[in-house]
Amino acid sequence: MAIVTGDRYLESLSRLEALHELESLLAGAPVDYLRAYISDLGDHRALEQLRRILRLLTSLKVVSVLPPSVRDPTRLSLLPFGRLRVLELRGCDLSTSAARGLLELRHTLEKIICHNSTDALRHLFASRIVAIKDSPQWKRLSFVSCACNGLLLMDESLQLLPAVETLDLSRNKFSKVDNLRKCTKLKHLDLGFNHLRTISSFSEVKLIRTITY
Repeated sequence: MAIVTGDRYLESLSRLEALHELESLLAGAPVDYLRAYISDLGDHRALEQLRRILRLLTSLKVVSVLPPSVRDPTRLSLLPFGRLRVLELRGCDLSTSAARGLLELRHTLEKIICHNSTDALRHLFASRIVAIKDSPQWKRLSFVSCACNGLLLMDESLQLLPAVETLDLSRNKFSKVDNLRKCTKLKHLDLGFNHLRTISSFSEVKLIRTITY
């Protein structure tokens, strides 16, 4: 039996999205002309059903097949997954190009793991064209792990995480603890294997129970 991997499904979904865009542009064109873009109408129906199934998924893990030290520059599209509560990204590249549909998941995501996939926290939690102060918060996100990314700054996008209880920022390159004052529910913080020079900002978070550094 042939093995059909997730990327094959997503490639097919991309074809389906392209068809829908074409239909919106060529609303008045003959139906036969549009059908020329699909080899089998049965495939179209199957892909529509697959799209509905993907929208029901609550957990997704994306892992690069490239060597551990290399990030896959392929742009992610999370648009088909509208109800995710758990998202894990390993070896992706969110800094070269933003993942489509990621910010739309702020209403559903409760747990996110992002390892070796971004150069900055704001590339994960905020839009690149909107100021942090004007960005919506992730009000359901309670578990965040952004270890092993080589991050230099605990930037202002951490202020968009008012519900986070567990925050793992270990194995990065932070020299300073910052921007935790709005993480009012934070209980567990891991900053192990960084380059910390000061820890004075821990006093900003009153509920914190465990700190690793």
